Amino acid sequence: MEKDILQQVYYKYTKKVYLYLYSLCRNHDLAEDLMQETFVKALCSIDLAEEGVLPWLLRVARNLYLDYFRKERRRGWEELDENQPGKETALLEQLIQKEKNQQLYQAILRLSETEKEAVVLYWFSGLSQEAIGSILNLSHGNVRVILYRAKKKLKQYLEHESI
Repeated sequence: MEKDILQQVYYKYTKKVYLYLYSLCRNHDLAEDLMQETFVKALCSIDLAEEGVLPWLLRVARNLYLDYFRKERRRGWEELDENQPGKETALLEQLIQKEKNQQLYQAILRLSETEKEAVVLYWFSGLSQEAIGSILNLSHGNVRVILYRAKKKLKQYLEHESI
């Protein structure tokens, strides 16, 4: 593989992979570490066909996160805290500057893990429902239903918050 091609893939997808991992673990340092590991693993064995690269990278990232989470749980450590104060909050506030976006983010956090992942992958990463299904090991129909229900829940949460 040429160095230029590898750099192009990295620069094209690094932000999306990082945001996806950050949405899973809500920890800046862990998301960066897992992102780097994702690209190391992915670029060692990736077929650089343009179509299908992002879904494949996100699947690798998700599997690395799940492996990390299982390893931590096996060691007897507490599960990852969803509301870590400090550096992550400052980063989050930089990324989400408008009040509406903050409300949307809070509403997304209230969704189930599967709904959260589907929403992030569909609306923020721009993946198709078929690609999301392959990443989450779900059928296209299941992804469609999950996205529909998540959208309905988000609408309810946001309407309730704005009252």
